Amino acid sequence: MEPVNDESIITASDLLVKYDRVIALDSFSVSLPQGIIGMLGPNGSGKSTFVKVAMGLKLPDRGTLKINNMIPWMNIDFLRDSIGYMPEYDCLIDELNAITFVSYFGRISGLTKEDSIMRSHTILDFVGIEEERYRKIASYSTGMRQRIKLAQALVHDPPILFLDEPTEGMDPEGREEMLDLVSKIGKSGKTIVICSHLLHEVEKVAEHIVIMNEGKVINSGSIEKVLAGEKETVQIRLNGDPKDIKSFMDYVLKHFSIINSKTSGGKLYLVIKGLESDREFFKIAKEHSLQIRAFRPHVRNLEDFFMMSFEGGE
Repeated sequence: MEPVNDESIITASDLLVKYDRVIALDSFSVSLPQGIIGMLGPNGSGKSTFVKVAMGLKLPDRGTLKINNMIPWMNIDFLRDSIGYMPEYDCLIDELNAITFVSYFGRISGLTKEDSIMRSHTILDFVGIEEERYRKIASYSTGMRQRIKLAQALVHDPPILFLDEPTEGMDPEGREEMLDLVSKIGKSGKTIVICSHLLHEVEKVAEHIVIMNEGKVINSGSIEKVLAGEKETVQIRLNGDPKDIKSFMDYVLKHFSIINSKTSGGKLYLVIKGLESDREFFKIAKEHSLQIRAFRPHVRNLEDFFMMSFEGGE
């Protein structure tokens, strides 16, 4: 967990949240900076509960949460003006058209009728809803419905957005377009918290990640820092006879720290930590009649890190 600092937009400290006897957040502390934040974890990890607390919809049993140094549920006007929310579930009203629906949410968020309609047109242009904005929402595709949900979260121009599974149900092209929109919004200086189970999508846009499990923070930090390859950790691919590979692995397991290994016929894939001498390793491979076909620093992706977090760390 990263320490709270003056540049944090959202800070939670020792949050405890219970639903009867079920603990949803347990001693939960996190510090989130400005930018795009990926909040990751299995179902039941506490992501939705954290968002509910941040939006003032659920009071914690213990601890504090502040957004720009203000407690949300004690500052309703601030909350209404400062936060936009795109829910995972379908919140749309099928009998309305997009302009009526989005401008309605603008009015709820404090805009005048005229400003709300003007902002709605601007935001619908931004999310890619054109003449369809005058049709009933009931006729919209899944991708269009997701765009409308994003539009209603943006209509009052809040500095903070919570997006819950923003690409849910979209085709590959639609997913890429949605991620591009999220990236553009992030570059405007807003803080965006994305709750998602699609690790490769979060990795494309997030600048900071929080990994949760059973109501606790497992890991958090800038994505560059979290995913950076460790010093003296390399990934190696070798070819050779399966019998030689087995003999080589017997030796390697006794003398090196193996992060990961996989064999397939006459191929061996290794990730090794703490390799002090490249030359010594090449010599050992040659002695076992193996050819080294790839040898490079190991850089993890988000899926590697996510899985490692739930396997007990490194």
